[in-house]
Amino acid sequence: MTVSSSKRLIGIDFAYTLAILGCVVFVFSFSVGDKVQSALSHYSFYAAVDVFPALFFYLNGLTVTLTMRDRKVSNRKLLAYVGKRGSVLFVVGLACCLIWPMNIFIATGLFYFITPFISQWNNILIRVLILLNILGGMFLLYLDVPTSNIYDLPKMHNGEILGLTGFALFWGYFSVMPWFAFFCGGLLHGRSDIRPKGILPPSSILGLLLMGGSAIAQYYSKMMNPIDDTTSDLFLLNYHLLYLPFCLFALGFCIVSINLFIYVFRKFSNIKLTKFVQTISANKYSVLFFHMIIGIITLIASNRPFFQKKYILIIYVICATYLTFYLTVLWRKRVSEKGPMEWLIKRISGSSKT
Repeated sequence: MTVSSSKRLIGIDFAYTLAILGCVVFVFSFSVGDKVQSALSHYSFYAAVDVFPALFFYLNGLTVTLTMRDRKVSNRKLLAYVGKRGSVLFVVGLACCLIWPMNIFIATGLFYFITPFISQWNNILIRVLILLNILGGMFLLYLDVPTSNIYDLPKMHNGEILGLTGFALFWGYFSVMPWFAFFCGGLLHGRSDIRPKGILPPSSILGLLLMGGSAIAQYYSKMMNPIDDTTSDLFLLNYHLLYLPFCLFALGFCIVSINLFIYVFRKFSNIKLTKFVQTISANKYSVLFFHMIIGIITLIASNRPFFQKKYILIIYVICATYLTFYLTVLWRKRVSEKGPMEWLIKRISGSSKT
């Protein structure tokens, strides 16, 4: 569900387009490139690319709250619709999880599914939930709870309780911890004034403080858990942040970037570009669906060692990303205004909202 077109903030569409583009490039690179096991971890994150899925989850929470603020929409019907949407996304993601390991549909669906239970909590409770998600994740990782970047069965070698806990909270790379914290952050952001009156509103100052605080948290975190973050000629792309610093940095990044997009594009008038970003934003789940199908076909039709050469992987990611967005635009022109995933959600939910 999106903000009604008459009151729509085009900056949110631009933010969604950036987040989806980042997610597609990131996931293609680390799934097809056979780096899921060796390069990704729940203990540390890539500062330059992991912010895009964080922004995507943040925007999901933000748009739910914005729609709830629309007095023309019944909150009860909206939340029922969001729950059904979550069920559809979760099932589609589950059907493909064994082949496509970095499956963002499972987490997205799960977060939407539980939204009706938390969306009407007051701000204090949601802040506590965010804090528990971040600090609880740190504590569990310190206890060496089993984690997995792919979707497999619970690991019981460290004990049944820890194994089941790891399975529930760290199942797959896009797991409940820490990604749910960003979704909840978006829920909170949507309750505030989202039309910044200047380029640096109070919430952006908070975001900058969080990003600055992440550097301090990184310094002390590395003293307890050293990591190698200088392993590449592309230093900025390969710079790692540990769990707590990443959560602080990504939350700050989401706040600042969304405020900036809304402010910068508040009077944007390029019709063609506006139409493109609105198409991507309105059909975001179909974009991710096309990208998942292209990735699955690639994995079935080729062998991963072929993509170990950097230039081959880069060429593939560029071509596959272009094809993903091209199919979305082509579907809109030739088939329907609604993408296949949006059509499926509407059919199952019985709602006219998208």
